[in-house]
Amino acid sequence: MATHYAQGTLIWVKHEEEVWAQAEIVTSNDKEIIIKTVEDPNGRIVLGPSEPLFLRTSDVFTSEGLSVLDDLTQLTHLHEPAVLSSLQNRFDIDKIYTFTGPILIALNPFKMIPGLYDEEVLTSFISTKPSPKPHVFNTANSSYRGICDRRKSQTVLISGESGAGKTETTKHVMKFLASAGAEDGKVTSVEKQVLESNPLLEAFGNARTLRNDNSSRFGKFIELQFKPQTGSATQVLQPGMTGESLRLCGARIRHYLLEKVRVCEQQ
Repeated sequence: MATHYAQGTLIWVKHEEEVWAQAEIVTSNDKEIIIKTVEDPNGRIVLGPSEPLFLRTSDVFTSEGLSVLDDLTQLTHLHEPAVLSSLQNRFDIDKIYTFTGPILIALNPFKMIPGLYDEEVLTSFISTKPSPKPHVFNTANSSYRGICDRRKSQTVLISGESGAGKTETTKHVMKFLASAGAEDGKVTSVEKQVLESNPLLEAFGNARTLRNDNSSRFGKFIELQFKPQTGSATQVLQPGMTGESLRLCGARIRHYLLEKVRVCEQQ
């Protein structure tokens, strides 16, 4: 049985170039659905009753522009076109991080965004409890406070297709964890060595590909080791943290996907 839509219903409809386009129902019956798109309000498109349509909400504008949500779970309609549209709207204003529940989605901007990873930003996340603000430092902060408060190992899984920005995200997570437990914000030689291992790994394990000038050609499991700040004159407690701050004392890196049998041809 065909679904009947009321006149003026806001929908998403398939689009050849944009994947999904904003549209509105003009009329609907058992045999056909007539719509008009936002980009061509005077035109009319006739669709079959079985065409995939998804409901949408009208855009909300504030004094700062188009209102965008920090968490996709807050969307009224949680489906593919709504998710893609929300991510696109945030990306257009250089908001590359978005939560979907406990998961942080990162879009590679392929450019430098001023102020996104400044020392002041890093320090502000260290000195506060994890917040609803989507940022890689916020996710790293949750992990750091987990090992300090509960004394249990934490895992940050960074995944994505080639060129998604996994390597850079890993660097930011490691930088935060190295700085979080540092007394007076001073990074020691051990912490510095851990952070400086990245260029060494990239020199031997990265290569230029069609989609990425610095693509990791291997997988890696990085284990960061922390210990209590014994011998310190003062016990470092961050706001909202119940346990003592821990300091980075070492790391272990395991590599994967470098087996010779995987080499078939040069790209």
